[in-house]
Amino acid sequence: MLTKMIFATLLLFALSALNGYASEKKREANCTVVIAADLHFDLPPETDQFHHVLAINALGDQRRIDGVILAGDLFDKSHPKILDLYRQRWERGPGYRQIHYDTYPTFGNHDISPESGRPDQNRIGMEFNLHYLDSTLLDMKQAGRILNIHRSSRSYSFDIGGVHFVCGQLAAGDTTYCESNMQWIADDLKKYASDGKPVVYVQHYGFDAWALEWWTEEQRTQLFDILEHYNLAAFFVGHTHTKSVQHYRGYDIHQVNNAWRDEDGNASFDVLQIKGKRVTVETYEVLDGNGNFKRL
Repeated sequence: MLTKMIFATLLLFALSALNGYASEKKREANCTVVIAADLHFDLPPETDQFHHVLAINALGDQRRIDGVILAGDLFDKSHPKILDLYRQRWERGPGYRQIHYDTYPTFGNHDISPESGRPDQNRIGMEFNLHYLDSTLLDMKQAGRILNIHRSSRSYSFDIGGVHFVCGQLAAGDTTYCESNMQWIADDLKKYASDGKPVVYVQHYGFDAWALEWWTEEQRTQLFDILEHYNLAAFFVGHTHTKSVQHYRGYDIHQVNNAWRDEDGNASFDVLQIKGKRVTVETYEVLDGNGNFKRL
């Protein structure tokens, strides 16, 4: 009898250990996402707006891509024809010049203030763009692609491959068109990232000197006072139209380039891969309008 009890105890212990191991394996982070920024779609005729799409799709033929995150300034202005062209390129579909992956939009200053200096037109343009974002987020929520939305700022969060992503829209604490999202960020991370899973944070405004004109040092401090309590794996921004890595409180801030060739060279986008505890960020340069690219 004693032997049977000992055997049963050992069996339960072994099963518990196996379940714990399986659970750990299940929770291990494994995701690869593209981060692009500053598309600045304008009125047709189209010029190079599809170049990024072809390059990302071509990259996806060579390696896994779980989604595409857009770090702000989707639109240069606000107009139904601009939105229509954007949707043809950046809403998931099978077309040759259409992105083949789920996209996660972030707004920037041009999306919120598309007619700067013209108050009435600016308000109408902002409402038009926000209506599109609201309908997009609602569809994503109903499809189960996002977990949590801050109604006022349209900030939202989602999980991919055991990684928690937070999209802070223009910037943490911004109140130019909404209530501050700072408390929402804190509450979201407490609810969804307290288990230690990797966190990736994305917003439009960055950490270079110019960005201080757009959001304050106080807001930066508040944000990192929240983020430092979690397993922050990566932080991405756009806005400045150059590729760089800034640094803040010991963390890398990946500033993503714009989506067309300009005075500093070709367009580029970043690719984030998180596998277990390993985090890598690579930059890919878009070479032409035929889907050609190279890793920098």
